[in-house]
Amino acid sequence: MRKVSVAIADDHKIFAEGIQSVTKEIDWITWSGAAHSAAETIALFKAKQPEVLLLDYHLPDGKGSEVAATILQEFPKAIILILSMEHDNDIIYQCKTAGVKGYLIKNLSSDELLEAIQESVAGQEIFMWAPEKPTTAKHEDVLSKREKEIIHLITQGLTSHEIAEKLFLSTYTVDTHRRNILRKLDLKNTAMMVLYAQQHQL
Repeated sequence: MRKVSVAIADDHKIFAEGIQSVTKEIDWITWSGAAHSAAETIALFKAKQPEVLLLDYHLPDGKGSEVAATILQEFPKAIILILSMEHDNDIIYQCKTAGVKGYLIKNLSSDELLEAIQESVAGQEIFMWAPEKPTTAKHEDVLSKREKEIIHLITQGLTSHEIAEKLFLSTYTVDTHRRNILRKLDLKNTAMMVLYAQQHQL
């Protein structure tokens, strides 16, 4: 893995420091700094231009979506991942429209965060909650690699807890993926998901 420069913006300094601390041994991450307000974030990005910005949605002087839009206007190739505890479709869609590459729940594990950074650098979008209604696109276009993996394990009869242990994820994250899969495929329940997987050989 090539080195990736990362910056974090969060008004809770202890949270930002915690993220930096748990990833300090990761040799492919280089930290460009931390900011704790919208103004600081924009200034930091302009000065350091990190490849990935982890951006809190709630900052004391502005919303993450507004900060993202400002940065992306000048740096359209910036990879911005929103960190939030808000499960609000309007907010998620707002962030998506602003051009961010992902919307992550704040209680994700360090491994999940690293995976999200890697996937975003590889060109993928990572929305742990779906930002919009299901599309008519084919499932292979709609579902992420992780979602397909989870569907496969569900068809084998594994519970969310068992899947979480197998994939080294939290049960909460697996359940979030399950909800997103149902939403993306416009299915009502797990039984319909299993039938869909069998029909499409997932």
